[in-house]
Amino acid sequence: MVLEQKRGPAAQSGASRVMAILDALSSADPVAFPDGLSVADVARALGREKSVVSRQLRSLLEAGLIARRPSGRYELSWRLFALAVRAGDQRLTKLAAPLLLRLSETVRERSYLTVLSDGEVLTVHSESSRRSIEAVNWVGRTVPVNRSSSGMALLLDHDDEHILAMVQREEDGVSPREARQFLARVQEARKRGYTVANRIFDPELLGIGVPVRGFSGRIDAAVNISGPAFRIEPHIKAFAGHLLATVQALQASLCSDVRTGADPSDP
Repeated sequence: MVLEQKRGPAAQSGASRVMAILDALSSADPVAFPDGLSVADVARALGREKSVVSRQLRSLLEAGLIARRPSGRYELSWRLFALAVRAGDQRLTKLAAPLLLRLSETVRERSYLTVLSDGEVLTVHSESSRRSIEAVNWVGRTVPVNRSSSGMALLLDHDDEHILAMVQREEDGVSPREARQFLARVQEARKRGYTVANRIFDPELLGIGVPVRGFSGRIDAAVNISGPAFRIEPHIKAFAGHLLATVQALQASLCSDVRTGADPSDP
């Protein structure tokens, strides 16, 4: 059993002590500690008295930030993971907002930041093109993954079989032929690095999407632009280039923010 001992200053803030415990639980080797950490394990890792650690673990358990297994060992709770996801979404939105605004001003079409939610595409932020005729603001609303460029972008890393199963659910009314056509579009998008949904969601709209990868390299979101097909179709490659540049800047900000621990709301 190997746990890194982390001895900090004698006078630590309450928040620092809490974070140290959460960090110890999250850093435990799942092979060596498949059932979580005991009070003694945490105390040894942090260089604290078992009685003190026991009280702190009890407080975190009451707050719902950690969970206790039937064996009496501790692990991070699902509530904490849910909080982390919401915090990550807020950070993503804050970092993306000025980049999407610049993108919309450049291509003069509405831009969107989307995530995958319960098998559908959820728009979490949008910036207007300032044109009199543009795609609608879709924040807070969802669309099926097979109806948008964002849906394709969010699924680029998924297995082909999973994509077919996902878009062929009975409630969506997608036929096997339509599912295969959607998969073919995703496969084409993998090769070129961006997706195109030409008159799929609406007979007059065209969308272009690019996946956003987080610090781990996993696709966490997508950025897309959408507007009248007659305006976008002649400029697909140029607009895709602007989208790719925007996403690269967003990914760089996300990675830098994780490394430094900076608050994206700070000036």
